[in-house]
Amino acid sequence: MDDLLAELNPVSKSRNNFINKIFSTSALLFTLSVNSLAIHADAVEVKNVKTTSYKNIALNITHTLGGVVPAAQDSNISAQVSAIINEFHVDTGYEVKKDDLLVSLDCREHLLLLKRADANLKAEQVQLAHAKTQFNQAKKLNKQGNISKERYNQREAEENRLKATVVNKKAAQQLSKITAERCQIEAPFDGYITHRDASVGELTKVGTSLLQLISKTNDIVEVKVNNRLLNSFSQGKNHQFIFNNKRYDLKIEFILPVLDKKTRSHLARLSFVSENAITGSVGKIRWQDEQSSIPSSYIVSRNDKLGVFIAVIDNPSTPPTAKFIEIKSAVEGQPASITLDDDTQIITNGRFNIKHGDSLQITK
Repeated sequence: MDDLLAELNPVSKSRNNFINKIFSTSALLFTLSVNSLAIHADAVEVKNVKTTSYKNIALNITHTLGGVVPAAQDSNISAQVSAIINEFHVDTGYEVKKDDLLVSLDCREHLLLLKRADANLKAEQVQLAHAKTQFNQAKKLNKQGNISKERYNQREAEENRLKATVVNKKAAQQLSKITAERCQIEAPFDGYITHRDASVGELTKVGTSLLQLISKTNDIVEVKVNNRLLNSFSQGKNHQFIFNNKRYDLKIEFILPVLDKKTRSHLARLSFVSENAITGSVGKIRWQDEQSSIPSSYIVSRNDKLGVFIAVIDNPSTPPTAKFIEIKSAVEGQPASITLDDDTQIITNGRFNIKHGDSLQITK
């Protein structure tokens, strides 16, 4: 019916065509507007950020404690006998070798006592030899029945008594010899004389201090590790002893498991790997945490949790996304230990305006 009317009325047909064109144009404009809004919405969701590899910002946290190289031996060389000091063969600052003569005491009295002990021993040995001869004769006579039982027993008892006496005199002679030898005081080990405590002409008593001798070298460094740093120290790496601007590589020998109640610390001993520092050196023990740390400036807070944002590329055809990694051990304002691959992309700029799962546009 409309077609028939349109044929009968050309003006009406022209008007309908015009109206159809208007509707078609409006629909096209609406479609383009919707697509434009969608594209604009997508653009808003992509966040611009900057990233860098973890290896470029990772920190190797270094710790330092005071340490000392104690003397392996630090001996007070004392007199073991009472005698007059004749001579000091060494003095403060001398280097000595083991068995070097340090001090000579007036030993004439003790040497005379040694001679007397030697003489007494020889006298008893002569008597013992005579007693043995007589007892041997008594044995022969006993077999022949030409000696009384009482006489035989006397000869046997005399020999046994003299045997015991000889043992006693021999012990006395050895004690006198030891005492005489103690008049010549020798170094028990290699080392240095740190100070002298007596002078020539003084009368020593047993225990009188004469010299202080300290050993030359020691392979051990001692350090007191407070309880807070114990795990870092025991699991750390690159332990070094620093003395006079020189570094000595160390390795941990043991850590005393007992906590000192006063200092709240553990005693640890480390040994030198190659070259040793001199005995008595007081320096610093330095080491690094086994795990690298991320600087505090890159740590952010999300939902009351501290962590770091990284950029993750799941599909090359889609934009990278933000991933929040919580660091449970993190303390606000301090670097935190974290295990990441060196090439992990840490979000450095724009990290405060993103959340987990956001699409990213990485800029240079």
